[in-house]
Amino acid sequence: MPTPTDKTPRPLGRVLLTGATGMVGSSVLAALLNAESASEVVALGRRPSGRDHEKLTEVSFTDFGDTQAIEPYLIGTDTVFHCLATYSARVSRAEYEEITVDWLRALLTACETAAPKAAFCLFSAQGARAEGGGMSFALKVKGEAENALFASTLKRKLIFRPGYIAPSGPRSSWKPADYVFKPLQRLVPTIGVTSDELARAMLETAMRDPRDTVVLENSDMRALLE
Repeated sequence: MPTPTDKTPRPLGRVLLTGATGMVGSSVLAALLNAESASEVVALGRRPSGRDHEKLTEVSFTDFGDTQAIEPYLIGTDTVFHCLATYSARVSRAEYEEITVDWLRALLTACETAAPKAAFCLFSAQGARAEGGGMSFALKVKGEAENALFASTLKRKLIFRPGYIAPSGPRSSWKPADYVFKPLQRLVPTIGVTSDELARAMLETAMRDPRDTVVLENSDMRALLE
């Protein structure tokens, strides 16, 4: 179903971005640096992105579970893009829950205090369900993360559930599965989006969708990109 659009786009303003060195986060960062609507981008991360831009401030940061440590970086923030994520196969279940849910809750609590009017954009996954459903442990945890956002007092809550995400970057960043799914995604676009397309959908929705609560499935994003 096509998403409604606002004829008067909302400025992204001062943006806080997490996960800027990941596949999705790096595409979101590139889109933000090219977006006139974003006046400043503060990227919290364990390592620098390697980008040099006049409106980018990179902060070496590891205390993602510490609400008070996050708060100073949120003051004056208009839009948050939370792209910090990990693959469930790379960490233990406890670590996956900590990164996906606990760190998100800390960020949300900090945002409620320091930037309560900010729009919050959450990178989730196809198959996640806020009611606790999902076909795998990872999707159930993603559903818990969505619940945390829905339970927050923030006014604008935007969730994105892409299917397969094809890397838009160089081949050095590819994983074995990408060599199968990326060509398939070209033949059957509906199975997913590229990381650059996902970034574009996230920015466009934050700027133009008039709703305060938005959950975009992969098909919604594909329709938005047409």
